[in-house]
Amino acid sequence: MATQKGWTYSGSANFSPTVGAGSASDKTNLVSTVRINSPESKNRRSSKKTKSGFSTVEFSEVSKNDILEWSVTTTCNRQPQSDRVSISLTYYDPIYIGQLSDRIIATLSDDELGNILAGDNSIIKQKTEEMVDLNQTIKTIYSTTVITDSSGQAEGTIVLPETYPFADYVLNIHYGYSNLSERPDSAKSKEFLIETGLLVGEITLVVVGSILSGGTLAPALGAGLVTTGTVIGAADIAYAATSYLSSGFGAIDENRHGCLFPIMGFNHSYTFTIDEPVIIQDEQTGVSTKSTAKTQAIVSQISSHTDKVKAYSVPKTEMWSWIAGGSALLAALLILTKPAKRGELNE
Repeated sequence: MATQKGWTYSGSANFSPTVGAGSASDKTNLVSTVRINSPESKNRRSSKKTKSGFSTVEFSEVSKNDILEWSVTTTCNRQPQSDRVSISLTYYDPIYIGQLSDRIIATLSDDELGNILAGDNSIIKQKTEEMVDLNQTIKTIYSTTVITDSSGQAEGTIVLPETYPFADYVLNIHYGYSNLSERPDSAKSKEFLIETGLLVGEITLVVVGSILSGGTLAPALGAGLVTTGTVIGAADIAYAATSYLSSGFGAIDENRHGCLFPIMGFNHSYTFTIDEPVIIQDEQTGVSTKSTAKTQAIVSQISSHTDKVKAYSVPKTEMWSWIAGGSALLAALLILTKPAKRGELNE
């Protein structure tokens, strides 16, 4: 079980009233609690994570068929008050990440491929900004809006069924709206997603892995990507999803009782991953490698780019040793010390 109270960003909440809003002395607050249990009523462990001053809670070892229970309390000046809260469960779609990565690889020139291997991923950032569809990247799988009772409380349950995809999930509990001029904001910015490095970092791993494998999608690509969890953490994903969702609530000033919200409102996020181990085998070498279902969902969307990247590929024996020693990013650095000659094919 995990609980969050009030402001979850760095610094203090800004309650400065907009023109016509309520008294600066009347301030809202939010308390939320989330518990995830297995079907056998085993509590899933949780821990606090922080990224650039943004705090979230990560649950571990979550599986399909687990039961997520949430509760919220809304207050004004520390007194319970009935009000409206939005709850949404989103996931970072690995299928779309694979599809987007494949499209980006297909557009890369020889010079751009060489620059990527030299450690310059600026072209990937540029192409990601141009081609990404945020509605496809972060997808809402469950959402509801509730009115807390006279005690300021509401609760609910979400069962995580077998049909949910293997992916990274964020439960976002948002409290804040504009009673004066409520409006949706359809211009959801891409900037927060690019700035976190979340999407660019993961696509870079896919591109480098494809290059190193000669465009043949050897299991080494999956082996390299399985380490992205150490590069892309729970706080990164929660920050991206929470920022994306909160950008759609438009102006936020006071509630229907005239009690002020902080700018952006309150956003409590709880993150978890649904995944399972997968063993993949190289048909040529017979080498078995541990991967995950989420990783393979990405890999499954990558086409063969043999003609495009074969000039940069390295012998599989060397690639496997590099992958085993770290990740696809490490392999990209090591390849600089022994670059493949043009025309060299996988062995």
